[in-house]
Amino acid sequence: MARSRPPSRARNEDETPPVDWLAELAPELQLLILEAVDDFSDCAAVSLATPRLGLLAFGHDLARFKDPLFAVAMQQQLAQRTRSKGEQQTPVTEAILRKYSADRRARQEHFPWLERVSPALCLSTGIRGLGSRRFEFWRLQRGDEPGALLRERSLQRGTIWHFTGEAGAERQVRTEYATGEVQLFEGEKGAERLVRTDFLD
Repeated sequence: MARSRPPSRARNEDETPPVDWLAELAPELQLLILEAVDDFSDCAAVSLATPRLGLLAFGHDLARFKDPLFAVAMQQQLAQRTRSKGEQQTPVTEAILRKYSADRRARQEHFPWLERVSPALCLSTGIRGLGSRRFEFWRLQRGDEPGALLRERSLQRGTIWHFTGEAGAERQVRTEYATGEVQLFEGEKGAERLVRTDFLD
C-alpha cells in the first residue's frame, strides 16, 4: 500500500532547499504542468524556486516564459525577495516599464496584470484623433495621474513612435515602420534629428 507523505512544514533559511519533485516525472509531463501556469508572477516564482524548470520552459518556447512580461515579473519577484522586512510590496520601476514599452512584443492586454502587481506605477493606453489619423498611445500611469508618453502607434499604418523624457518634455528616440525599417533619433523635444536608419534584412 502506498505510504502517504508527511505534511510539509515551514523550514528555516539554513535548512536544505525542498526537493525538486517534478524531476521524477517525464519531461513531457513537466512541460504540461508548466503550460498550466497561467500567471506571469507564478511563472517567475517557479523559475526562481527551481531554475531548471524555468530553463526547460524557455527552451521549449512556452509562450508565457518567452513573453517580455515574464522578464518584468522576474525583476519584480527578485526585488520583493531583497526588500527589507515589513517594507511594502515593491512596485515595478519606471525603468522596467519603459523597457517593456519599448519591446515590440509588448501588448496592452497585459496592462491589467501590471496594474495588479504595481498599482502605484503602471501603464495606461488610449486613442486620440479621428479617421485615418487615429493613434493609440501608451503612458506611464502614477495612481490616478497620467505620466509621460512612452509610445504612439498609427492605427492605419502600424508605424510606432517611441519617446523618452519626463511628462511634458518627451522627445522622440525611435520610429518603427511596418516594413521593419527602424529610425533612431537624438536631440531635445522639437529638435530631434535622425542619426541612424536600420533596414530589415
